[in-house]
Amino acid sequence: MYVQAISAYAPHPNAAKLWMEHLYSDEGQIMWMKGYCHPIREPDLRARGVVPEDLLAKLPDVTGAVFPSLAQLNAAKDLIVTNWDAVVGANVVTPTPGP
Repeated sequence: MYVQAISAYAPHPNAAKLWMEHLYSDEGQIMWMKGYCHPIREPDLRARGVVPEDLLAKLPDVTGAVFPSLAQLNAAKDLIVTNWDAVVGANVVTPTPGP
């Protein structure tokens, strides 16, 4: 899964916003396809006939692929957050200020 975010501490948040805009543009989505990915806007691109045929022929077949729902992703996140320390063996805590 590809996830994008802009850090609240980004030194140039508007540059990051432009990058995100590019990633979801037709050009950006086709860029993902050139990397053998099936981007989120692929159905729209196919419906409008903007994907080159030679590129479509190179994409992997994802027939039968199952993608998790948002509820499943949230449940997995909660499971990881709850069990991280016990499984990984790293006690990750937020430090408290000293006296």
